[in-house]
Amino acid sequence: MSPKFSIHPNIAQAETLSSEFYENPEIFIDCKEKIFAASWQFITHLSTFNDHTIFPFSFLKGYIDEPLLLIKNEDVINCYSNVCTHRAHLVASRPCSINTLRCLYHGRNYNLDGTFKSMPGFEGLQDFPTKKDNLKSIPIFTWNNFVFASLNASIDMTSVLNDIEQRLPSFPFDDLTHDEDSSKSWEINAHWALYCENYLEGFHVPFVHKGLAKDIDVNTYETKLLENGVLQIAECEEPLEILKDPRSPSRNIYGLYYWIFPNIMLNFYSWGLSANIVEPISTQKTRVRFLSFVINEMAQPQEGDATLERVELEDQSVVKSVQKGIKSRYYKRGRYSPLHEKGVHHFHGLLADALNSSVCS
Repeated sequence: MSPKFSIHPNIAQAETLSSEFYENPEIFIDCKEKIFAASWQFITHLSTFNDHTIFPFSFLKGYIDEPLLLIKNEDVINCYSNVCTHRAHLVASRPCSINTLRCLYHGRNYNLDGTFKSMPGFEGLQDFPTKKDNLKSIPIFTWNNFVFASLNASIDMTSVLNDIEQRLPSFPFDDLTHDEDSSKSWEINAHWALYCENYLEGFHVPFVHKGLAKDIDVNTYETKLLENGVLQIAECEEPLEILKDPRSPSRNIYGLYYWIFPNIMLNFYSWGLSANIVEPISTQKTRVRFLSFVINEMAQPQEGDATLERVELEDQSVVKSVQKGIKSRYYKRGRYSPLHEKGVHHFHGLLADALNSSVCS
C-alpha cells in the first residue's frame, strides 16, 4: 500500500515531499489513476485536421498508453477509444480521411460518431448489437484551437484558462502556427515531478540561467497560485504590447508562465507560445515535449544567452543532478522559501491531496 503524504498548508511551517515519493514504484503507479487519468492532457492543435479527419494517438505514451482516436465529423471534433469492441484490435493506425472506420482484423465497421455500423459473420447473433459494441466516448474540449482530452476528467483547469483570457484578452491565438523546426522532444533521466518543481520557481534563475537573468528583472518576479495551477510573471525593461495586461498596463511583461496540474506548461512571449508537456516514463525517466507556436511570420528567438533551448538544457542539467541527490541516504525532505517557492509548495499539496484520495471510477 502506498504511504500517506502530508504537506502543511502554512508554507512557513511546511516540509517538502519525502524522497520516497520519487523512488517508490508503487507511488509512481498510483499516480496513473489518481493524477494522470484524472487530468486533462494536451493532444494537438486544430491545424492537425487541415490534412485529415482521423487522428489516432496514445494517451500519455509509455505510461498510461491508452489508444484513443480524434474524429472530425461535420466540423465537430470528438474523441473515442481506438480499440475495436470485438477483439481489441486498433481501429485506426495512422491519420487519414475516411467516412467509415473499419477494423482491419475482422472487418467491423463504425460510424464517425463511434457507433457500431456493421460486421460480417455475425448474422443471427442474439442481442446484437448493443451499446457495448460502440466505441467508448472520451471527454474532450477545445480551447483557443488547442485540443485536450481526459480519461476521467476530475481535475478542473478552468481557473487557469480563465486567468489567461483575462490577462491576455487580445492575444492572437488564431494566428498561431506550429513551428516544427523549433519544437523538440527530450527524454531525461529524472522523475517527472522534479522537472515540474524546477519550473515552478524562479528562485534558481540567477544561479542557473545567467543569460535569462540579464533579460528579466528578477527583483519583480512574481508567483500567483491558481486552482490546480500556478502563474509566474517575469518583467523586463522593454514594453511588449502583446503581453500587456489591461488591468495593469504599466507592467512590462517579458513572459507569462502558466503551469496546469499535473504536467502542462503554457509559456507566453511576444513572439508566440511555447508548451512544455511533461510525460512520465519511469521513476527515473521523463519525456519532455517542447512545442513551439509562433504568431504569423514571427519566429522563436534562436540566438543569444537566453534562448528557450539553452534555458531548457540548463534546467535539464539541474533536474538530472537533483535526481541523483534525491536517492541519498542523507536526504529525506527539505523546507520551502516562503518568498520564492510558493508554486512548489502548492504543487506538493495538490500531489498529496490526490494521492491520499480514493481512485475515481
